[in-house]
Amino acid sequence: MDLSLTRAIQEASYLSTQKTHRYRPILRYMYEQHRIFNNEVLPIEIFTHLKQFPEFGDYTLEEQDADLSVLVGNNNLVLNQDNTDAVTLEELIRNRKTYSLTEYTIEFEKMLIFMEKKLHRIRGGSLDKKLTEHLHNALVKLNGFSMQTELDSSSLVQLYEAWEELFERFTKLDNDASDYLNHISGDKLDSKMETDAFIVFKNQFCSYLTDFMVELNRNSPAIINIITHISEKKIQNIVMQLVRHKKNMPTTSVVSDKEYSDTFFDVWTGIRNWFLASDTKSSKAFQLEVRTRDAISKMSKLAHFYAERQFVKKSRVTEFLRLADMMHKSGNMEEAHQVFSYLFGFEGIQHFKIARKPSEKNDGTVWDFDPDELEVTYRIRPPSERTIKQNLKVSKVSQEALEQQRLLAERLTYEETVLKAIVEQPCLILKDLETRIEPFVRKALLDWISAALLNPVGYGIYEGTTELGVNFKLHKVSNDIIELHCLDGILFLPDFQMTFTEVKTREKVVSGVS
Repeated sequence: MDLSLTRAIQEASYLSTQKTHRYRPILRYMYEQHRIFNNEVLPIEIFTHLKQFPEFGDYTLEEQDADLSVLVGNNNLVLNQDNTDAVTLEELIRNRKTYSLTEYTIEFEKMLIFMEKKLHRIRGGSLDKKLTEHLHNALVKLNGFSMQTELDSSSLVQLYEAWEELFERFTKLDNDASDYLNHISGDKLDSKMETDAFIVFKNQFCSYLTDFMVELNRNSPAIINIITHISEKKIQNIVMQLVRHKKNMPTTSVVSDKEYSDTFFDVWTGIRNWFLASDTKSSKAFQLEVRTRDAISKMSKLAHFYAERQFVKKSRVTEFLRLADMMHKSGNMEEAHQVFSYLFGFEGIQHFKIARKPSEKNDGTVWDFDPDELEVTYRIRPPSERTIKQNLKVSKVSQEALEQQRLLAERLTYEETVLKAIVEQPCLILKDLETRIEPFVRKALLDWISAALLNPVGYGIYEGTTELGVNFKLHKVSNDIIELHCLDGILFLPDFQMTFTEVKTREKVVSGVS
């Protein structure tokens, strides 16, 4: 074992100390200066940069000098002292002292910046459907070389370029697949799915994943066929030629032939394990297929459940209108009580109890027997007359609250009238809307589109139902993106057209629900 693996890395201690919030900004600024070839930085330059931020409002030069001394002791910085042409003591102490980064720190900051960009990038793990096709083409090119004779210099360069292309294609496929698997396995994926924006583009996202899996299944057999037919002897010959080419390349480090060959063999072993299963572990391509299929199924179920829950919540208005109509048509209070009991039953009932067995019949129902009358007694003291009177007091409603209720009722009536006017026309082409629509109309249109996109009927046509009970068909007129002008802005959306196939007024909705 390499003894350097047992050594503590003192240069990394600045990442997890009580003063990390001061060390990291200093070293990050030093790294940014290093990238623009300002390798030796004055302390006053560091101090001026840090004072721009409110977190360093009370930061002093003495504290900075102490921090820089600690970083020098941890081998993060190198102190460069220039004592020439110093006039005053202050100039000698401060202006003639510069700092530069060590190699360890440069690599640490480079790695941290890469990780920060990787974790915050928008892609979050993506899969290009051409990845497997590019890898297959690289394998075909490598397999085309004949290893029967010693290769000349030009053929050796072509072989090395083919190997580098294969390595590049495989590395991108493996890295992107790993990022993608980590992304779809994250805890935040479910919360991202429960958004209106994701529901609208759910089909597009699932189609994107399906396209990759189709390409993977199409190219995997050909890739496996090439891998299995390349003999071990040919791979050894290829590696020998690659090692010979690497040794001809000028380098400042001394690398043995075994280290070169081990590196090339590791790449080939990784490609084999990616597509070929072993005795104890399935291939990564198979794992990717299973996880992607599960992710597509999960996305579809969650999006459908969330959209259906939102739609059911809105469609219950017709049921409540029907119930209110039944109660309104009751002849008297007794009949209203009977309707209510049929609809909702007894509140909080858990068991049926009878005092005796009225008959020997075992196939009868509760409705076949006469009811028993039971006297209900209070388990607590019954309410007094004074308590009843207090409960019957009607709270005074202010004139302002009544006015707000009246305005709210007028607003709801206005919105319902506008929406009814929209659904009563046979066809609605969104791009032909000339007037600027109000926000509630835009929200209603988006709700109808979201609900319809979950119910495709074929040939690019979708069906849906509005909360007013109107059935409609939705289809895309063209592939253009149109502008829907609203009072509070402009909405960009596909060129949709709605055809209302069944128009129901409020009275029809109420009478048609059972």
